[in-house]
Amino acid sequence: MTIKRSFKAAVAMAVIAAVGFAPMANAATKPTTAQKLQLQYLVEEEKLAHDVYMYFAANVTSSKFANIARAEQNHMDQVAVVLKTYNYFNPTTTRAPGVFRDATLQSLYKSLTAKGSTDIWAAYSVGVEIENLDIADLQNDLGSPMPADMKLMMDRLLAGSFNHLAAFSR
Repeated sequence: MTIKRSFKAAVAMAVIAAVGFAPMANAATKPTTAQKLQLQYLVEEEKLAHDVYMYFAANVTSSKFANIARAEQNHMDQVAVVLKTYNYFNPTTTRAPGVFRDATLQSLYKSLTAKGSTDIWAAYSVGVEIENLDIADLQNDLGSPMPADMKLMMDRLLAGSFNHLAAFSR
């Protein structure tokens, strides 16, 4: 790579770092009430993945779970930025690991940790199940019009979920 090309790449990275992951919302395009609820569910769904993987990292002991749990925390942070942009409540900020506001996610956490606790292969299977759920939900959400910052964040989460799915499928 030439020095000029390296400089351009460094400048581009600096701009991305300065702007952050979620551009400021366009005042003319605010999420609907349904999209607000989607965002709140989405951050809890990412917390589900994070908490299940942290549980497995501690109890099944595979470095894959700790590594992907860190990525899931990044996903939660990305959703949190969009929630904050629109001044929406983030239901994950006051919840302990394994505790969810959404009753369905609470039940899912209990069943997935139990199912994946039998052995490493069961835990990997739960990882595949979680990522497939995330992918399906994100693809469904992305099928509707939404503000650009929401779409950018969901596109990034979707790419990350495909990467996690591949890691659990190897």
